[in-house]
Amino acid sequence: MTEFRTLLIRYDEIGLKGRNRKYFENCLLNNIKRALDGLDGVRFRLPRGRVMIDSPAPLADECAKRLAYVPGIASFSVGYQVNPDFEEMAALGIQLIEPHLRSGDELKFCVRTQRTDKSFYKTSPEINFEVGSRIMAALAEKGLVVNIKEAEIVIELEIGRAESVLFDHRIPGIRGLPVGCSGNVLSLLSGGIDSPVASFFMMRRGCRVHFIFFDNQPFLGRGGLDKVLKLSKILNRYQSRGRVYVVPFQDIQVAIRDHCSPENRVVLYRRMMYRIGQELAKKIKCLGLVTGESLGQVASQTLENLAAVSCVVPISVFRPLIGMDKQEIIAHARKIETYEISIEPAPDCCSVFMPSRPATRSRIDKLERDESKFPWQDLMQEAMGKTEVIDLDSLVSG
Repeated sequence: MTEFRTLLIRYDEIGLKGRNRKYFENCLLNNIKRALDGLDGVRFRLPRGRVMIDSPAPLADECAKRLAYVPGIASFSVGYQVNPDFEEMAALGIQLIEPHLRSGDELKFCVRTQRTDKSFYKTSPEINFEVGSRIMAALAEKGLVVNIKEAEIVIELEIGRAESVLFDHRIPGIRGLPVGCSGNVLSLLSGGIDSPVASFFMMRRGCRVHFIFFDNQPFLGRGGLDKVLKLSKILNRYQSRGRVYVVPFQDIQVAIRDHCSPENRVVLYRRMMYRIGQELAKKIKCLGLVTGESLGQVASQTLENLAAVSCVVPISVFRPLIGMDKQEIIAHARKIETYEISIEPAPDCCSVFMPSRPATRSRIDKLERDESKFPWQDLMQEAMGKTEVIDLDSLVSG
């Protein structure tokens, strides 16, 4: 075994981008470099269709751990550079297989080859045979058998023009597009299960996501903010350079409580959140708002109420979860590691002064009549003027 490992990174969707492909490749490479920042001795290369990383052997596992958080990667493998020599390839394959052999039990294996260098003098099936037969000759008596369809261990070879790599497993990536290639968006992060998942889905589509949290500490304490900061730090692992904007919302909620119809409160809260979100998005050059709304999940998420909220802003509103049920959303939350924090008990801003019977089919004319009863424009400007900005990279490192 060598003192260096080669990490072979594959992407899929980026490879379909035609003339813009180089832009997406460079964006992915920059994100990978940022994810591996601080690891000494790591070198990067970009052969066509792949990203190659040479890492000192002791750092290979840490590299793999960090790559699992980088959108745009379809899969990656930690392998070894080898000469295009069948004896050398087989010898390395034997070293990788032997620790998996169990006394008295069969171990199913196969060899799979991909040639990026089509001028190599053997075809992929021929290479499979040449390497596989040598491995079998050495390990058949120890229980190794060939089984292409049900292989428990696969020795994979990539034969390139400049180098060849051998590895024994693939690690699935997040897939999608590299963060930053699609622009910036602003996510309304509540601390519940849904909005973190919606934010993650936008990262997978190449967006850098910043977060806005509507805070009401006088009535709810600091628990909601602390929870949102935990969630946003987890989400920022998938992108870096995210920020959280904390907007004091208590004065707006008190005004709505004191002057508006109780059944309209939640929708009126949401209309004000959208308005503030749009103004902030314009200020920080975000191209859309992101919410965790799922159709029909709660009273404020009926078609009528969603329309009553969306109509107050011209900016694009992205709802990645709109057609998902709760169990689907929970499954994604577990996968991205936000679920356990999302279910921690902490009050939500929209739950303040919650009416016993919230409107499910709000009428816009009635909402506008309620809004005419309090100075929402002035309150909005005051709240924006008191907004706190938190840099997530600083929080992570600190």
